[in-house]
Amino acid sequence: MKKILVVLTGGTIGSQVEGESVRVTDSSPMRLMELYERSYGQVERGMKEEFEVIQPMSILSENMGLKSWTHLCRIMWEIPYENYAGVIVTHGSDTLSYTSALLGLLLCHVEVPVVLTASNYPLGEKGSNGLKNFRSAVELIHTGLLKGVFTVYQNGKGENNVYLATRLTEADGYLDQFGGFGGVPFGRMCRGEFQYDPAAVNPTVSQVREKRARIADHSPSFEKSIVFLKPYPGFDYESVDLSRKPAAVLQDLYHSSTACVEGESSSILWLLEKCKKADIPVYTASVKDASGRNYETARRVLERGAIPMENISPEAAYSKLLLLYNLYGNRAGERMSETYYFEHLPKSVNIL
Repeated sequence: MKKILVVLTGGTIGSQVEGESVRVTDSSPMRLMELYERSYGQVERGMKEEFEVIQPMSILSENMGLKSWTHLCRIMWEIPYENYAGVIVTHGSDTLSYTSALLGLLLCHVEVPVVLTASNYPLGEKGSNGLKNFRSAVELIHTGLLKGVFTVYQNGKGENNVYLATRLTEADGYLDQFGGFGGVPFGRMCRGEFQYDPAAVNPTVSQVREKRARIADHSPSFEKSIVFLKPYPGFDYESVDLSRKPAAVLQDLYHSSTACVEGESSSILWLLEKCKKADIPVYTASVKDASGRNYETARRVLERGAIPMENISPEAAYSKLLLLYNLYGNRAGERMSETYYFEHLPKSVNIL
């Protein structure tokens, strides 16, 4: 049996409690492996799990930035995947959905399962799901059923959900519950078996197993930035500083694919005009159907030159822009409409 490679990056799953603070140290992530050995050291057939462990970083994921992502992507790119049954990446929960989307796109071609996971509370604390999440990741790899990039995380109901990495959405700030863009996970782990969710938005298991081309021939260095804007009533676009000239601007939209088009600097139209003069492309996400029936406000945004990204989560849209602009520079726009790893969902049936 091939080994499972474990890539430890820190986060709550690799942290410890010191007084009133939760923090990571160079040694704390290894506690996960020690606890797993105690709880699951012998699998049902009496065979011992074989792990190889590396620790390229040890940080809380809210501190994950472009330098950290550059380092992590390089590590993940250079792994000889054919030598392993699969790879598990432990990560903090705060930015888990972003790193999941990024690695889902970058590693879309990988022929073994790459599984990201995290923990709601430090290991050993009451209610912590970290050890169960790690166990689900191991079990998913052992099924031998899937290949590609996934995220596993147990919800508050005790369901061990499996998400396509490009469809995980950020956890809410009260219950710490993750979601799947489109409303459902790809499936879940139950008693060591993968149970597929046949929802209309999900690809089939056969489609997930299909061979996919690489998104690039090298790992990126994230030197070009993307400005990511979220809408809210009263947003002042004049306060957005574009003097450092980002590679692109991503404007998140309300659920109806709309943004404010009235007022002066409170209107996205003001931003579009400013970016046009500075030769900065503006992308909008998520757009349900750019060529179909839309609200008048949404239509005006598109008519003014916004580039629509259809049926994609904010995390995947941001990660895709960041990845492609740092891989392909000004040619990134030519590749933006391609779907690399299920990041674009089918057109919604709930359009006006």
